[in-house]
Amino acid sequence: MWLHLIYLACLLSGAILAFAYRKSLKSRQLSLFPFYLTLIFVQELIAFLLVKNDPLYSTGYIYNISNPVQALFFATFYYRICFNDPVRRLIGILIIVFILANLVTFCCIQPVSVYNNYLSLASGFLITLCGILFLFNYFKLDNQTEEKKWLPVIWITIGLVSFYPVVNISFALYKYLLAYQATIFGMKLYRLIPQLMSIFMYVCFIRAFYLCKRKN
Repeated sequence: MWLHLIYLACLLSGAILAFAYRKSLKSRQLSLFPFYLTLIFVQELIAFLLVKNDPLYSTGYIYNISNPVQALFFATFYYRICFNDPVRRLIGILIIVFILANLVTFCCIQPVSVYNNYLSLASGFLITLCGILFLFNYFKLDNQTEEKKWLPVIWITIGLVSFYPVVNISFALYKYLLAYQATIFGMKLYRLIPQLMSIFMYVCFIRAFYLCKRKN
């Protein structure tokens, strides 16, 4: 539980800092991050309280809704700051395909109340791919001023491309980790890995917000 509280504290700290530095975030297309982080904090707090009240309570429907929202938020974020048109078109196509996959799944195949592991993996894949495309274009920049301007987004991207591949592996192995009750120091791996990686990701976000303020 203590690790989950640290995770919530990092998330809340990121949201507060983002609001405090909101004017400085605008030039890097980060102005929506304060609201996004606040929304995620409220969601995670509600899920935490529901599970604490009833350990058998299923929060699958919460993540069936939030995972696509997160994927679309970050995909749109990278779409807006993309440095070349072909990559922007690719991200646009991926967004459309992802939306259609979610609509077909929850309208025709499976109710939204049942957690869908495959769409969760797809969300992580979309965000990671967009982050890698940004990094590829960033390192092709031949302009020191532009490189410094977008350095905060590098920290955002480091957090994302570290978090989602690792967490996706734990999601893919979720049934096995659950079946064997795999633990480290008494903590279940399928919970430990996402929480540790979440802490790392939001620390990267905090670093990005601080750089925006300092460089401005």
